[in-house]
Amino acid sequence: MKTSTLNVILFSIIILFSAQLKAQEQNSTNGIFSNETIGLYFVDDMAKVNIGGKYGFIDRQGFVQIPCEYDMVQNFNNGLAIVRQKDKYSFIRKNGTLLSSLVFDSCEPFSGGLALVSIHGKYGFIDKDGKVVVNPQYDFGMGFSDGKALVSKNGKNGYIDTTGNLVIDYKYEFSLPFSENYAAVMSNGKFGYIDHAGNEVIPCKYDIASSYHEGLATVKVGDLTGVIDQKANMIIEPIYENIGSFENGVAVMVKADKYGILDRNGKEIVEPKYDLLDDFRDNIATFKINGKYGFINNEGKEILPAMFDKASSFDNGMAAVRHKGNLYYIDAQGTIIYANKYDASSELTDSRNPAVAGYIDGKEKINIKLENANKIQVLFTKDFKFDKRNVLTNIAD
Repeated sequence: MKTSTLNVILFSIIILFSAQLKAQEQNSTNGIFSNETIGLYFVDDMAKVNIGGKYGFIDRQGFVQIPCEYDMVQNFNNGLAIVRQKDKYSFIRKNGTLLSSLVFDSCEPFSGGLALVSIHGKYGFIDKDGKVVVNPQYDFGMGFSDGKALVSKNGKNGYIDTTGNLVIDYKYEFSLPFSENYAAVMSNGKFGYIDHAGNEVIPCKYDIASSYHEGLATVKVGDLTGVIDQKANMIIEPIYENIGSFENGVAVMVKADKYGILDRNGKEIVEPKYDLLDDFRDNIATFKINGKYGFINNEGKEILPAMFDKASSFDNGMAAVRHKGNLYYIDAQGTIIYANKYDASSELTDSRNPAVAGYIDGKEKINIKLENANKIQVLFTKDFKFDKRNVLTNIAD
């Protein structure tokens, strides 16, 4: 491929990605990039691709395995992915065959071997062969966790097992899926917890309650939030406006409209001082202070100072940041692994141009040549090699 052609493709990719970010920024409320919008990775050895406004999948060799004919697709998970045409959903296999006809009004990912689906306003469950295991009969439902699924009838929540048997009666005004053997439930306007037998092991006395994570749950007493263990001991007194879920021993908290970090014993690893603090991913969180963004680890150390105009969360070792008008991908040490620093001519700014798309892995760019809507092949640089941990980021979707 000639150098001039490569430059045209590169500039077009940058323009398309910049347009995406501009639109994203206009819709953002807090200035943190959406990883779902920025990051498009190979999952289960398949990556989403968009041709002419329709979605399909390519494999790690760059060939289309599922033609771009769907209005929406989700990433593969254990060999199946959710797809949508117009307003109907189903699951698709890696070989391109559908698990069932596109008949469902909604589908949720498989959990516990079953997937929640809805049709004609009622919810039920199918198995991985596409067979209906629990007939759609519920007004609402959520996926299986800890062997049980939350279902609702006539305004009350209960729980079923994987055969569809009602094991906890419809009696709760609100409830959450089971997590770490407990489920948060609401009765008479107050929250508590039940076990798998339906016993109320922690009385319904809290104004709000979250699911358990790492043996701890956030509860609200009046306007303030604290943390309890599974014996209802108040581990962290309710003195905060909000406390997030614990991940690897730490949680983000809010006090006096400022964000900080707590450990599981209530020690403030970082006092409330940030204007915004995102959830931890890869043990790193994005923070905002004085109008700029930086990164902090779960030990409370600012690993990259507040110097960016925008920032995404870290995902698979990379984050997207904007600095002085330029877009960069960086690693956790702040090393630039991809930079957008080019100016492109106006004739390349048409985002409807179907001839350009691409992926990067943070080190090398991969161009995609579109021959027709059903056949594309990635043109690799000669030294590029895939491995099972390779992360590719879509920059033109």
